[in-house]
Formats: sequence, C-alpha cells, structure tokens
Amino acid sequence: MLNRARLIAAFLPLAWGLGLHAAHAAEDSLPGDGIAQPLNVNIGLVYNLFTNAGELGAVHGGSYDKDTHLSTDITVARYVRTFAVDGFVTGVQVYEPYVAFIGAQGVGVSNIAGPYVPLLGGQLPSYGAGRANLSQNSGFGQPNFGVFSYLLDRPDSGTYGVVSPWISPPISGFNKADNLNPGQNVWTYEIELGLRTTLLGDPNGQNLAMELWSESYFFGANNSSAYVTPQVSANHIPPIYGEYNLLSGGAIPDANPLQASSATPASFHEQPSQEFRIYLPYEFLPATRAFISPGFYQSMGGKQTYTLRDGVKVDSGNRTNESQLRLVAASFISQTTQVMLIGEYDVAAHGEPLNRNFEIRIARFF
Repeated sequence: MLNRARLIAAFLPLAWGLGLHAAHAAEDSLPGDGIAQPLNVNIGLVYNLFTNAGELGAVHGGSYDKDTHLSTDITVARYVRTFAVDGFVTGVQVYEPYVAFIGAQGVGVSNIAGPYVPLLGGQLPSYGAGRANLSQNSGFGQPNFGVFSYLLDRPDSGTYGVVSPWISPPISGFNKADNLNPGQNVWTYEIELGLRTTLLGDPNGQNLAMELWSESYFFGANNSSAYVTPQVSANHIPPIYGEYNLLSGGAIPDANPLQASSATPASFHEQPSQEFRIYLPYEFLPATRAFISPGFYQSMGGKQTYTLRDGVKVDSGNRTNESQLRLVAASFISQTTQVMLIGEYDVAAHGEPLNRNFEIRIARFF
C-alpha cells in the first residue's frame, strides 16, 4: 500500500504564513519616520506594495526556483495623529492592510521522493522535480493599533528617539483551509524602538543621517487553525511507474496530482521574532526635503509550528529569517504631500520566499 507520508518526505511541509509577514513589511518604519512631527497634526498614508518571489529559501541553506511563483499586491491605509503628553510629542496610529494574491501561486519542488512499498522492494525511484500548487485567500489582514512617544526630541542636532507599542487583534479574512492567507488570525503584540541622529551637515539643510529601528513581535495561538498540505504534482512521471502500478494493484499513482490538498485541524503557534533596520538618508534638496537612502533589513526567529488534535507537533518549515537590501527615495511634491518610492531585494531567506518588492507610499499632512 502506498505510504503518502513517504511520498512527500523530501518535500517542504507547506502551511504558509506568507500574508502575515508581507503585511508587516508594507508598514515598516522608513527613513524620515524617526523625525518627530509637529503637534496636533493628522497624517493620512496609503502604501501599495507589489512583491514577487520566484525562489524559495530552504530552512537550512540552499534554495529552489523552478516553477515557483508567489506574488502579492498589498494596499495599506494608515492614520496618525500627534498631540502632547507631559511635554513629549506623542500620538496614536492605526493601519489596515488588504492582501491580494496575484495569479496562480505555487512553489517548485526540487525532488519528490518515490513511495515506500515493501512488497516491491521498499523505496521506489524518485519522481524528480515537481510543483506544489498553493490555495489562496485574498482579503483584509489584521488591523493594527499603536501609540508612540518621542522621548528624545532634539531638532537642533537632528537627534530623536521614539518608542511605539502595537497590538493587533485576530480579525482578518482568514480561511484555515487555504495555504495562503492575509493573516494568521492570532493576537500580535509589538514593541518598536527608533533612533535617528545627524552624522554630517545641518539638520535643517543638506545632511547625512542614520536611522536605527528595532521591532520585537510576540504572538498568541490560533486554536482554530489547520495544517494544510498543498496539492503536489510531478513535472514528469517516469514511465516505469505504470508497470509498478500494475504490479501493486493500483497502489502507486502514475498520474498527477501525486498528492491532493488536505487540511488537518490544528493549533497554530509562532515563536517571538525580532527585526532590525538601518538607513542612511542623505537629504540633498532641503527645500522639498528630498532624500535618497540605502538601507538594510534583518529578521530572525518566528518558527511556526502546528499541534495536531492527537498532540503531534509539526514544524511548518517557516521562519522569520530574512536579509534584505533596500533603496528609498522621497520628496515633498507640495507643502502637505510627500511621495516615497521603496525598492527591496532579499539576499537571503530561510523557510520563506526570496522577495523582490516595489512599494510606493503617499503621505498627506493636514
């Protein structure tokens, strides 16, 4: 009898949390966000992030890009309001993402192990390369609510320090039967710290600055989740499997898909994760606050596991372990409107897609 577990023994156990982290990426703190804004100001922001991945990073080194396609278009609406508390510039903010998956989503599989059939001599030959077709569920991600306070505010030297806690309730377009979702439907707690200082030049003129950001995430559990395995197909099934199928009485599949998608009720857990960002913004046109900034992003942690109803714990293979280069350019196009362009390129990722992102952010002050 065909052992389905052996069929995918060499394949990544896909149960994706892609949407959750992609939505976070869309509202990352960006160069200039470390500067304290005037009091009693409203800021409306719209982000649009297009992300595409043609390659998947394995948990421990290596990657596979054949037949991989993971693409999303994420739109985020954000509102910020500033006011004074005990002399500190303080404020509240909220944002809501909408995650749209573009086209058919799938991940290439470098090698699909053959089935284990004792009557035919044990492990049969490999099916070779293949593809995992991922079911998708576009929709609204979880809303995020935050407060912030600039405990360090020295505009004369261009030095600022901000602390911002966030909370995100488990409200989203989550469907536990899908591989890809706009959120994981868990309580999310975040503490964000930012520091900006001017390195060279005049903070009110041409200058080179540095911004450092730290974000720590903590997650609750989703006890109404599911461990979802994708539909798996081989690119080419060896002709010899037709003969094996006859000998085994039809126990060995000789047609695609080799594995149908399935969802097993489970509890989802994600370990704490940490993110760091560094930017070096160079403001070259003070009249419009125009700047260009290289940046680097690093995340770590975030191991995702599923506990099945029988108590078995399954490692999904997903991690929050990403190294990314960034390039940001921004300028005010009027006294109250700023336009920002962001390019992001993953140089390493472990247990998640290697993304190539383009983002535009428009901010309106009123």
